[in-house]
Amino acid sequence: MFATSGRAARLLQSSSSLSSLSSSASSSSLCGRVSRTTNPQLPWMAQRAATYVSRAHPRPVPEFTVTEAMQMVLEGIEERKEKRTKKWERNAPKRQAKGLKDDGPYRNQDETVELAINLNLDPRRQGQALRGSLVLPHGTGKTIQCLVLSKDADVTQKAKAAGHEAGGDDLLEKLIAGEVPLDSFQRALCTKDILSDVQKKAARLLGPRGLMPNPKTNTVFEEGSVLLEKLEEQSNTITYRTESSGIMHFPVGKGSFDSKQLLDNLQAICQTVQDQKPESYGKGKKKKKMGKNVKYWIRAHLTSTQGKGIRMDLRTVDPTSPFFMKVPE
Repeated sequence: MFATSGRAARLLQSSSSLSSLSSSASSSSLCGRVSRTTNPQLPWMAQRAATYVSRAHPRPVPEFTVTEAMQMVLEGIEERKEKRTKKWERNAPKRQAKGLKDDGPYRNQDETVELAINLNLDPRRQGQALRGSLVLPHGTGKTIQCLVLSKDADVTQKAKAAGHEAGGDDLLEKLIAGEVPLDSFQRALCTKDILSDVQKKAARLLGPRGLMPNPKTNTVFEEGSVLLEKLEEQSNTITYRTESSGIMHFPVGKGSFDSKQLLDNLQAICQTVQDQKPESYGKGKKKKKMGKNVKYWIRAHLTSTQGKGIRMDLRTVDPTSPFFMKVPE
């Protein structure tokens, strides 16, 4: 009996020592992890809350002002340009060994700076599907090849003289027959006198390629003179459309632009998005009415063709903010 009681006492003593060691080790490791990442002067629970990261509590994403984000994007473009140039020069002996000759200097890629805006819009609701076009102050850096459709012979001749493909019913028949390739065109313009024929005959051909003329995108005109005026601005014009999740993408310009030109284009885009703000907006149930403090702008990111997205401070993007295109104090 005494032996059994002594054995039980030894077991209790060993289990208590092990539990004390494990608790001290876990507390010391946790405190050590917290002390390395947080301020040791804060209370222990506050330190643990500050370092707690999970799926429900993700790590906060840093935000930058418009000027800071633009500078970071341009610096990333220059770094990638240097890397591509060095790689081209490093692989010169390999090209010579294969018998390949260089036609000239290395033609580096001119990346496009892009803006993505997440708005509190549901395109399925009436009035919330924003769609249109705008003219950038400094253009996009691209040369747009247009397809011009009109029954006015004078308009088609002037459009052809400007270097665009133009015509009337004869060109429409060639498009349907596949004699004119559509891959070389980025935009299609037409006058109202031929719009009905285009909708009946070529809608299935032009629609999936994004070339269908539409009054909402300012590609359908009453008069040919107005069409010719807008034809000169097509290289500076961009079109936009709200996606199903409320996101809108805009090309701001090329990486070869300077910072001021890109910021001017970005300012014009943000102002246009604000001007197109619908009277009622908001995601959620269809029968639910819009509240008083519902936000229109949710997030905005700036990126380039091969760069990472940079989240911007909404105070510097929203035109209604006093810090629009400025550095908050």
